[in-house]
Amino acid sequence: MAARTVALTDTLETFRTTFNSLSSTDIGDTATLTTTATSVVGAINELDSAIGTGSITIGSSSVSLGGTLTSITGLTSLDSASITINSVNVATEPFAIAQAVALG
Repeated sequence: MAARTVALTDTLETFRTTFNSLSSTDIGDTATLTTTATSVVGAINELDSAIGTGSITIGSSSVSLGGTLTSITGLTSLDSASITINSVNVATEPFAIAQAVALG
């Protein structure tokens, strides 16, 4: 949010127009909210509530958003051209095929 200042020489009209622009330029138009909230704070609280309790399921293992999953159960297939762990590419599709052929 931009800092707003009023000079000693500003008129009441200058003050009014400067601070009324806060809603459209700094905060945004609440008419464009895609939540059921009627204010920006309400929208943030609504989204925080929805996201804070969210989780994902991989196979049959569930983990909260931001959580850590140390093992995966119930995974029957993995469709990907590569597998990356901690930013290191550990297997590519051709490598995985070569391993499968070598290991029988």
